[in-house]
Amino acid sequence: MTNETFERLRLPVAGLLLALAAVLLWPRGSSAPTADPGTTPTAPAPTVVVGGAVIEASVPATPSTPLVATSVPAATLSPILTPAPAPDTFSARIQACRRLDGSHCRGEFDEVPRHSESFIALVTFADARPGDVINARLSGPGVEINGGPFTLDGGGDGWYYATMRFGELPEGDYALIALRNGVEVARIRLERD
Repeated sequence: MTNETFERLRLPVAGLLLALAAVLLWPRGSSAPTADPGTTPTAPAPTVVVGGAVIEASVPATPSTPLVATSVPAATLSPILTPAPAPDTFSARIQACRRLDGSHCRGEFDEVPRHSESFIALVTFADARPGDVINARLSGPGVEINGGPFTLDGGGDGWYYATMRFGELPEGDYALIALRNGVEVARIRLERD
């Protein structure tokens, strides 16, 4: 085929293909079958969906048989699976300190000095989540002192401290408790003689 022949036939062939596509894809009106009175209704021809277009499939002629109504089993819903939450690997340690050097406890003790009126509770933690609330509590005979809650902006590893001011503590055993979201996560025993 020469270039000149191709150019002469190109537009008429393109028009013919467009007309054929329009005829095949044009809606055909109502697809509901109409039955003449006194005839047995037949099932509609099966259809095939291709790329969003519905194309009628040809069906070989078969003798018509009466339609019998049957029940359709109810659909059962399958549960929607949701991913399991990430495991909580949070861990914490609490210390009673005379002073701090950054996040390090200096002068750690387990017996509250007699003339002391305060000390620092240091909570170091790993694998915290954003929004966790960290706190410390001193609890003993007739005494409960909360350090003050601190809400974390980010997650990961970190530290929290609170100055426990108490004046004169009665003698006895005390618990210094680290809390995360109000739940105990670490504890040490302190004595006051």
